[in-house]
Amino acid sequence: MKKSTQYGKGLAGFFFGLILATGIIAGILFFLNQGNQNVFKELTQPKQSEEPEILKPQDKAEKRPATDNSSSQADEEKAKAEKEAAEKEAKAKEAAEKAAKEAEEKAAQAEKEAQEKAEREAKEKADKAEAEKAEREAKEKAEKAAADKAEREAKERADKTAADKAEREAKEKAAKAEAEKEAAKKKLAEKKAELEKKRAEKAKAEKEAADKTAKDKKAADQLTDKQKERAERKLAEKKAAEAKKQNKPTPEQILNSGSIEKARKAANASATKESSNAAGKQSAEKAEAAANSGKKAFLQLGSYADRSSADSQRAKLAILGVSSKVVESQNGDKTIYRVQSNTMPQEAAVKLQKNLQGHNINSLIRSTK
Repeated sequence: MKKSTQYGKGLAGFFFGLILATGIIAGILFFLNQGNQNVFKELTQPKQSEEPEILKPQDKAEKRPATDNSSSQADEEKAKAEKEAAEKEAKAKEAAEKAAKEAEEKAAQAEKEAQEKAEREAKEKADKAEAEKAEREAKEKAEKAAADKAEREAKERADKTAADKAEREAKEKAAKAEAEKEAAKKKLAEKKAELEKKRAEKAKAEKEAADKTAKDKKAADQLTDKQKERAERKLAEKKAAEAKKQNKPTPEQILNSGSIEKARKAANASATKESSNAAGKQSAEKAEAAANSGKKAFLQLGSYADRSSADSQRAKLAILGVSSKVVESQNGDKTIYRVQSNTMPQEAAVKLQKNLQGHNINSLIRSTK
């Protein structure tokens, strides 16, 4: 906007110079016109003779040359005046053109200077604006960098505070855990000492009971058969009562239950359960041995859709010392390749199955008819 305003000032100066040149040319032309009118007036006015001319009659032949001379003289003067006027007009025109050209050059020079001035001012303003913009951007960058630095420092301080707090809490937890561990060790040591004391008491009581039993047995040998039976029954009841009474708990049971009485009850229940389980297990094993006695079985060690896999499994079994064979069977339109061991007693098959499980080989026991 300001640049176009500067161009407008140059154009106004140009028009002012043009008007001035036009006025100068008009004044020169007006002056020349006035001079030409005066010359024509002087030519048209007849010269007055100082002495009156006496007219004399003359012949027509003599009068004609005088008229011709005056006419040619007037024409010459008129032509001379016109020539001078034309020269003056040409000079005036040339001067006017020169003045107009000078005015136009001045106006162009003024416009050029105004344009250069406007461009210079515009450039200075643009440079100033660019410098201000660069300064503003630099200031904003510096402020942003300072804000980022302050934020980063605040974050680092917060992180450091959080880390210190976490480390302090971890140390406190570790110290607390260590204290609890020491307390547990101390408590366990006390429990162990108490258990050792009770074991010593138990050993002493068992020794006393054994001595008493020996005495009772010796005394029973001297009694009659009926008295012996009564004494043996009492002795068995006494042993059962003492065994029930002397089932002492382990340190783990005492720690888990929280009191010796609860631990003793848990130990008695566990002993009763274990005795019943052992009795049941023995009876089951006896029944199984009775049922399996005389039966034959084999192990099925894998079932494959291709012969190569079955042979690979058989080679693996051969490395472990197990002899086997591949048996083909049809399942619809597909051929199944089963790897089977040789026939053996049922107990041997069970034992072999457990051995193969230790080598991550699963199997099935198949009884033979």
